[in-house]
Amino acid sequence: MPRTPYAVPGTEAAGATPVYEGLSAQMGMVPNVVQLLGHSAPAAAGLAGVLDTLFNQLTVDPKLRELAYLTVAKTNECPYCTGHHTMFAQQTGWSDDEIAHIGPGASNDAMFGAREQAIARFAEESTRNVTASDEAISDLTGLLSVAEVADITFTVAAANLVQRIGKNLGAELEF
Repeated sequence: MPRTPYAVPGTEAAGATPVYEGLSAQMGMVPNVVQLLGHSAPAAAGLAGVLDTLFNQLTVDPKLRELAYLTVAKTNECPYCTGHHTMFAQQTGWSDDEIAHIGPGASNDAMFGAREQAIARFAEESTRNVTASDEAISDLTGLLSVAEVADITFTVAAANLVQRIGKNLGAELEF
């Protein structure tokens, strides 16, 4: 149950209407996490911009993006984002068995290669401690391009932003 009311389509702040229309056209819905912020047009627009960057503008392999995001979601124990990003991870090619292993501890899981382990370690450490260890950064920068590191860093930060909104305000899965 949400801890604040959703601004369901038609009840959003006047300036949030274009955000809602854009998300509806692109996704076929306005995600509940956005509806929780829809009472504030700037907040809804800001979150929509983050989501647009995450899904439409980053150049990192979407499979690696989903590894990072789902690691954060499981580390934060966020059912809303875990639900959505399990589906997105499947769409990018992760198997159900691999998805079951994504999360805390994946950085030491032999199921994953060195790149995946480095991303999982960075995502988990950044989520738990805000700053990843020098070793985690070294592993990440040694295995990914600078652009990939930037995209993974953005993904981890975006995931934590969305989850702090969703968990604090009680976002519920739409399905």
